[in-house]
Amino acid sequence: MDIVSTGERYLASTVAAFEAAVLVRCTGVCGGGGRARALGGARARSAQALSGVLAEFNRPAAADRLVELLHAAGQSASVHRYTAGNRHRYEISRVFTEPGTDDFLDRAWWRGYAELCGAPEAPRSTRQVRHARLLAEAAWRGVLLVSGPARTGSPGLRVADLDTATVLIRAGRMMRLPVRMSTRPGGQLLLVMPSQAAA
Repeated sequence: MDIVSTGERYLASTVAAFEAAVLVRCTGVCGGGGRARALGGARARSAQALSGVLAEFNRPAAADRLVELLHAAGQSASVHRYTAGNRHRYEISRVFTEPGTDDFLDRAWWRGYAELCGAPEAPRSTRQVRHARLLAEAAWRGVLLVSGPARTGSPGLRVADLDTATVLIRAGRMMRLPVRMSTRPGGQLLLVMPSQAAA
């Protein structure tokens, strides 16, 4: 058995699980919000009331990415699409998962949160720093796929809960993104500032 490659696969699966957790959190499952605007005015919402449904999106790319991430993390998931609406028709993509996936993602979230926001008790190794950087990139990939401005042309990304916003601020610092946050009705607004303004 190749221990190094096994370890790398484990780290990759933890990154995938964390990104999946960010995607689900940005649908409004956490932070008391039932809905969250997705990029470009699309909507995503939690669907926990429906048996087996983890989340639903009106952007196929977000649902497909969530299924891909869950598979990479060793979880079963599938997408089912249907058309809704009366006068204005639109497609909804539901992500179905096995029982226990919510708990799995919750654990993945808090592990990633601790990696990015916790104070390390000892200096980190190069491998640990690289893993934290991968988690930071995963957090931003997830939020950019789902969250977005409340109105067309509105600046910034809207994030429903403070914990997710905190992760993105810390992840942004790790990636040298000049991110600022302000509290607005309905959640937090994250702005990536021009480098001159952040200086």
